[in-house]
Amino acid sequence: MTYLFTNPQVKKWKTLFVLSFCLNLILIALIVYTLNDSKEKDDTEAAATAQTETNSAETGEQQATAAVQEGAQPAEPEKPEKELNIKTDPGELIAASAVIEDNFYNAFNSNDDLKQIAKALGMPNLADIISAHVGRLLIWDIVLRNDVRKGDKIDFVFRVIPDEEKRTRNDLPDVLEIMAVKYFSHKFNKEINIYKYAAKNSVAKYYYSDGIMLEKIISPFAPVKNYIQITSTIGDRAPKHEGVDFKTNVGTPVYATVNGTVSRINWKTRYNGYCIEIEAKGSPYVFKYLHLSEVNVEPGQKVTPGQQIAASGNTGKSTAPHLHYQINVGNKGKVVDPMKYHKTIIEKLPENERENFKNRISELDDLMKQ
Repeated sequence: MTYLFTNPQVKKWKTLFVLSFCLNLILIALIVYTLNDSKEKDDTEAAATAQTETNSAETGEQQATAAVQEGAQPAEPEKPEKELNIKTDPGELIAASAVIEDNFYNAFNSNDDLKQIAKALGMPNLADIISAHVGRLLIWDIVLRNDVRKGDKIDFVFRVIPDEEKRTRNDLPDVLEIMAVKYFSHKFNKEINIYKYAAKNSVAKYYYSDGIMLEKIISPFAPVKNYIQITSTIGDRAPKHEGVDFKTNVGTPVYATVNGTVSRINWKTRYNGYCIEIEAKGSPYVFKYLHLSEVNVEPGQKVTPGQQIAASGNTGKSTAPHLHYQINVGNKGKVVDPMKYHKTIIEKLPENERENFKNRISELDDLMKQ
């Protein structure tokens, strides 16, 4: 027993044990104190918050009472969105407008009025359809990628085509059609006015307000004669478009536009569909006809202007029936604009249609002013 109290090593460990025990007691006391202090603060803050809320409620009641006593008007509720008077029956004329902020297509997609019209019509992609149709009309006067400016305004009238009407029409109608467009260009400081009008015994075409037809006509030897509309020209689509697209029914006759030799047919049919390439006689130009339904010539065959060589179609990478007509310098060389290579003419409404056309303009203009 004496050994336990006299041995130096044992005395050392006893001393360390006592010190450790005391430190643990101090640490436990600190933890207990901290927890109690934190609880007291939380209780105090909760009581203060409750008192503040009570005071706020009392103050609010007092202010409301005072406002009533003083005859003060309560704050006005937020105004609901502007309601448009939209006729949703198919076939009705609908007028709308858009202002360009950054680019042509966003002017339609970000337009609040068009969003309401789209909701009323049940057509969530309405803005995309309208911008595509309006863009097709404006390509004859402006380059959408270069000439559009912030603040340019577009007024237009359109109608949703009834299903029964679509079944009976032979001009490949879409779900809707644009009846009129007014575009004010800041770059050119002018207003472009375009109207759809059907002359007697004729498919409806687009005309300027003076009765001149919007589209130029290749003459005398056009690649297709009885077409509905030119839906795309050189360079009007991103990244690029290398020809002119003629919207036309499947089976419409397609003609050679030059003297030449058929160099090949039906290459890259996955993209081109049935197709023809003709090398012009005595010149470096090559003429291409794509998306055909049938080909009536063979490689090496000689052709002359006005000779039928094919029928139009909707083959290859095509989303609707049309003829893609393209001119290159050499097989894969520089692209040439067919509207500049060929002679073109301007067609005008006959005099006996002018009065009816003026009345139609007046009707559509009145809608766009509302």
